[in-house]
Amino acid sequence: DMLTASVLYCELHPQGNDHGNLLVYENELCQVLLMQICITERSTCCEKVGISCSCFSVEEHLFSTRTLAERKLWLRAISNVKVKLQNRAPAPTEEELGQYRVAIAEHIQANGGGCRNQAPMDALLHRHPRRSSAGFSNGQGDSPAAPPT
Repeated sequence: DMLTASVLYCELHPQGNDHGNLLVYENELCQVLLMQICITERSTCCEKVGISCSCFSVEEHLFSTRTLAERKLWLRAISNVKVKLQNRAPAPTEEELGQYRVAIAEHIQANGGGCRNQAPMDALLHRHPRRSSAGFSNGQGDSPAAPPT
């Protein structure tokens, strides 16, 4: 349904057999798989442009993260899978996967937990107090008289 938004939980799987996978689950228990997005060397993934925008796309699927830092981390991880596919790298070993996870945890810690802090939710344009009506039309199509000089 194009009008529905849901909180989903995703899991990125590394390259192997000429593709990686982004698995999308129903909830944080990751027991009910809703969709599998195949990541190839030609897959499109990009950030959406906007002020404090935490959205990105993978193929035709749109995602929103909790923070800008989290969006950057997802895009970096997906791009890393694509680069490994482009270079025909073998599937990573369990040890290499462990190193990837440690690197991600270190990145989050080094950035002060920026992946945990939500983006600001305040208005982008703040209201200005209304000015007096002295500079506006008098409602009859006439402009107010110019001040004496």
